[in-house]
Amino acid sequence: MNRKFVKENKQVVKEFLGSLLVKIISGKLNKDLRKKIQNDPEFKARQETMKKLEKQMLDRIKHLQKTDPDFHKKLRKLGVDI
Repeated sequence: MNRKFVKENKQVVKEFLGSLLVKIISGKLNKDLRKKIQNDPEFKARQETMKKLEKQMLDRIKHLQKTDPDFHKKLRKLGVDI
């Protein structure tokens, strides 16, 4: 198989998966497809894992904000408000 063809296909696949993830996260996915994804037990487990990781990260950032004033100033400068 031609290397150029494989490389071009990889880009197409990355763009497709990227747009699919954006649609899933933003809630603009087709209703039928969204229902199938939400009913998948593996997807539910991964989603719960992601929520736990997000909570841990936010808790860690809040802790750092309280203990490290420089970190808090940098976040405010970037416009991040947690």
